[in-house]
Amino acid sequence: MPLQLFLVRHPVPVAADGLCYGRLEVAVENQTTIAAARSVRKAIPARALAEAQICSSPSLRCLGLARLIATPQEPTTHEDLTEMNFGDWQGRGWDEIPREQLDAWAADLWNYRPGGGESAAMVAVRWERWITRMRQSDPRCLIAVTHAGVIRVALSRCGKTPDATVVAMTVPFGSVHQVTLD
Repeated sequence: MPLQLFLVRHPVPVAADGLCYGRLEVAVENQTTIAAARSVRKAIPARALAEAQICSSPSLRCLGLARLIATPQEPTTHEDLTEMNFGDWQGRGWDEIPREQLDAWAADLWNYRPGGGESAAMVAVRWERWITRMRQSDPRCLIAVTHAGVIRVALSRCGKTPDATVVAMTVPFGSVHQVTLD
């Protein structure tokens, strides 16, 4: 039976514009999380919401949204849904990162390790491990509240986005991306 998968990006964080935050904890205003939950609930069919297993990155910006979506249940957290590790780029402004490093990443989107952290290929290994483990429990529907990097990789691995453009694709805060897996 096909698996309906809904990938949800966390709400917009406070004071993080222009910042490479990656795995850093960044605050999200409560009202922003509530508004994102309303929007997500409108974007996902009621039947899917009722039967879905809801999973989340352990990051607080994801977990807060996942809890509102899952209410009255509690979502399960999975380290494999954590954002890409940007190494020593994390916490720096994008404009502070040397141009040659950004160019090196752009030249090898899948294998370059930004800031000495993780490559997109490494995130893909985590994604594959998570989706394989989840499919073993034979769910009909999964909702994963996660991060832009994980969503980009997942959409690529699910055949929804070409590998060459995946890292550059826009993934808006609070957006929902639906994939059907056979």
